[in-house]
Amino acid sequence: MHWSDEAAERLGLRGGSQVIETGTSISGIPHIGNASDVIRGDCVRRSCQDAGVDARLIWVSDDMDPFRKVPAGMESLKDYLGFPVKDIPDPKGCHSSFVDHFANPFIEDLKEFGVEPKIYSATELYRSGAFKDEVVLAFEGRKNILEILNRFRKEPLPDDFVPWTPICQKCGKISTTTVTGLDGTMVSYECVDKEVAGGDTKGCGYVGVQDALKGFGKFPWRVEWAAKWHHFKVTCEPFGKDHAAAGGSYDTSKIISEEVFNWPAPIPVAYEFFTLNGAKISSSKGNVITLSDWLKIAEPEVLRYFMFKKLNKARDINLRMLPNLVDEFDQIERMHFGKESGDVESKRMYQLSQVQEPKYLNIPYTFCAVLGQVSEEQDYESRARWNGYDGFDTKRLKNRAKLAGNWVEKYGPDYLRFTLKTAEEVKAEYLKLDSRIQTCLTQLVDALESVKDPSIYHKKIYETARANNVDPPELFTAIYKTLIGKEKGPKAAMFLMSLGEEYLKQAYK
Repeated sequence: MHWSDEAAERLGLRGGSQVIETGTSISGIPHIGNASDVIRGDCVRRSCQDAGVDARLIWVSDDMDPFRKVPAGMESLKDYLGFPVKDIPDPKGCHSSFVDHFANPFIEDLKEFGVEPKIYSATELYRSGAFKDEVVLAFEGRKNILEILNRFRKEPLPDDFVPWTPICQKCGKISTTTVTGLDGTMVSYECVDKEVAGGDTKGCGYVGVQDALKGFGKFPWRVEWAAKWHHFKVTCEPFGKDHAAAGGSYDTSKIISEEVFNWPAPIPVAYEFFTLNGAKISSSKGNVITLSDWLKIAEPEVLRYFMFKKLNKARDINLRMLPNLVDEFDQIERMHFGKESGDVESKRMYQLSQVQEPKYLNIPYTFCAVLGQVSEEQDYESRARWNGYDGFDTKRLKNRAKLAGNWVEKYGPDYLRFTLKTAEEVKAEYLKLDSRIQTCLTQLVDALESVKDPSIYHKKIYETARANNVDPPELFTAIYKTLIGKEKGPKAAMFLMSLGEEYLKQAYK
């Protein structure tokens, strides 16, 4: 059974309406790693829907979090270190805030992946008074919270700990405040110098009192997580393995949720992190790809498929090897459409990966990458059929050719990036070749009248070379040198078959 169906089954046993919560801390450009919990959360929602379990997906922008580190290229924001990210201006001036500048496109891109959660802002939840009940419960149970947190800490928190971080009423920073007292819901604090990841933040020295019910502050993370579960009545949440570690955020928040907020902790869907190009995804180091970037090089269904594999295995997205991932997806597509035998879970993954009603394509990504460089869009369908492909959706073919072309330009290997010579230019090179190789090329063109399968045609190239006393590598080199001026290129059989019979007759006969 697929992991999302297992989660849906457990939620069905829990009973009632289900709420699947996801969230993202907006500290810069959200990337595909940030999208993983919301896309996987939507997978659980779909499984619930298929099982007849009422469920909805929510996404919370964790925009009350402090601005700890200045993203690369945004040095103008250094003075805002320590502020809630929601209160930072948009560095580009096109949105009302830093958060909106990055969150709004992220939300729009999620729609292209078939994901449309109910959107919430943590800042708005706090400042609107939506968390009033949770504030009261947390303050009443602060001794219990202190004891729970200290169970999992090497250095215990002080006895006067208050589960609240105020925003300074004078300077507006949240990283620089230290709570000095609590009376009911009135929090006393002072604003002092603090250190964050991006450097020191200066406190303004202000000493003040605020009513936490007005929401100009926030809970510490583990308390906030439990508070959100209580507020939204969350029953399921996907999250990365760091939160799932023994004594980690989930274990702590689970106890706080059940003992302080009297709400059963949600069913966890913990997943292993994936890497990008063999390294940790990092905006500051430039090793990042956004949802928008992905949509320029591959279908959204392919990324959904990648994220819906087994959750407990570390995986890497190597953009240079993207065709391999697309080939995997195409294989489960063949299973779904009955073109190839397959297991139940693979077929289920294909169903869950779909954004819209599936339409058959199954034309290799690398073929599409070549097709876009050697023919016009109006010829894609005929060239594909000439290569033995049929029953495909033409609109999908055109889209994949465009995507694969973008991939070749940005990530593809040199042998797949080329400029095709005109038939006249190729003919001039052909006439310079040894007569044995000329004969091979002419015979290969003739063979295309009867051979329509690239795998058979591949064997034909070897047979033709040997029949004319030509070493196969010598023939392959001649093909690439005459057509694209390189010694290596795309798979020769597929490449020749993508060029069209008329072009090849002009070039090699």
